[in-house]
Amino acid sequence: MSITIRLAAAAAVLALSPLLGAAERDLAAELDALRAELAALQQDTVQRVPGGGLRLGDTTLRLGGYVRGDMSVSNHGYQNGTNNEVVVASGVKATRHDRGWRTGFSARQSQLYLSTVTPFGEQALRTHVAVDFYGNDMQANELVSNSYAPRLREAYGSYGGWLVGQTWSTFTDLQGVGDLLAFGQHASVNFVRQAQVRYTRGSDVAKLELALENPEDTGLDHQDVPDTVVRLSTRQAWGYLSAAAVARRLRLDDASGRDAQWTGAYSVTGRFPTWGKDDLRLQLNYGNLGRYMGLRTFADAVVDQGQISDVTAWGYSVIYRHYWTERLRSSAAWSDSGLRDQQDYQPGTNRRYRTASVNLLWSPLSVLTYGIELQHYQLQEVGGRRADLARVQLAAQYSF
Repeated sequence: MSITIRLAAAAAVLALSPLLGAAERDLAAELDALRAELAALQQDTVQRVPGGGLRLGDTTLRLGGYVRGDMSVSNHGYQNGTNNEVVVASGVKATRHDRGWRTGFSARQSQLYLSTVTPFGEQALRTHVAVDFYGNDMQANELVSNSYAPRLREAYGSYGGWLVGQTWSTFTDLQGVGDLLAFGQHASVNFVRQAQVRYTRGSDVAKLELALENPEDTGLDHQDVPDTVVRLSTRQAWGYLSAAAVARRLRLDDASGRDAQWTGAYSVTGRFPTWGKDDLRLQLNYGNLGRYMGLRTFADAVVDQGQISDVTAWGYSVIYRHYWTERLRSSAAWSDSGLRDQQDYQPGTNRRYRTASVNLLWSPLSVLTYGIELQHYQLQEVGGRRADLARVQLAAQYSF
């Protein structure tokens, strides 16, 4: 006999037997035991929860992600192949104006994640692991299998305001990335994921974040002090605004000499509603940005006669999103970045990088988006050489 039937029978007997005395007490005790047994059984049963996900005991699990297919057409011999689905300054630099158009297809941006939430008192323990397919492609080929390896994007846990693991840098604000098919590829994008320890206090209305993060640079690799990041942000009726600073210690310790320098960078991001569902996103970056901005357009440091010196750069972006209808929208983006004191650098050094793009995105379903985006990239070097790239990208994204 199932627990539910036994509960019902016991309850009926109890209701109809007010004069049974000791039998009534026995039935009440049995009813309590059955209720406890049912509660314990429910703790071990997988249940669906509102909004998606499964509950196993006290833990809610969610499996999600999306499948993304891209097609890109680029000029000047830019190869949309195994290494170039993502446009970076070095790829633009390698283009040749005597070469024609190239076409490529890719599904590598597809993502998969697993997250958990387990309540403990008034707080919850959260974990999140996500992968995409931009892993090492030395064994991949476009002749037969296109067998790209999974790559760790994020893996972290958080509890009581503390986060430990790998996720977006506290210096990176995704509010400044924009609703673009070329995700994170505009000139001044602030875009890094890395391992860290972060403490967060406050709420969306007013929030403070402090973090110690993995130190790295664009080639020296002799760090001895974590990158230290602080971010303040607020979300109000008029929009969203945040400001961040990172302190870094660049170190030289090899055959060319031993030296170190403290340096830093700053970033301000805003997102403001305009008319209807439209919004305007602005971002300004300045300082020793190096690997933090533009997917390594500019170096972190230079070494001269055994001494290390930081490289100071700047960048800004303006992104406007307009909704034509509830399901049809467009974003137009302009981004510019450059070196400060460019006259101090050798010919061939990247000194200015600009990008522009405009798209049309259609979402017939909340989990389905089709899009087309026109992109232009322009790179200038110290000494006067210039390279540019025009690109058309089409994409279909199916979320789950």
